[in-house]
Amino acid sequence: MERKLSKQKIALNYFIKHQKELCKRFFGKELLLSGRKIIDAFDSLGEAVEIGEQKFGAGNYSVYKCLPDDSAYSINIPYSLRLDNV
Repeated sequence: MERKLSKQKIALNYFIKHQKELCKRFFGKELLLSGRKIIDAFDSLGEAVEIGEQKFGAGNYSVYKCLPDDSAYSINIPYSLRLDNV
């Protein structure tokens, strides 16, 4: 049985696939996505989240900082802060 991808996973896959072109157009902006659709680009994360909540409700949208590397969709946790190190 094939699993249906969430809107967030679809948005992430879309962002990664088109990241290079998106960065040419929206470098440094916060992109609000719903599935494969770019809703808008914002100067601040707060504004993107506020509009996302209004239009789609909690958990039904994605926001990515438009940067040309994986820092746009990942975080680095210092080893000393990892839970498995407690």
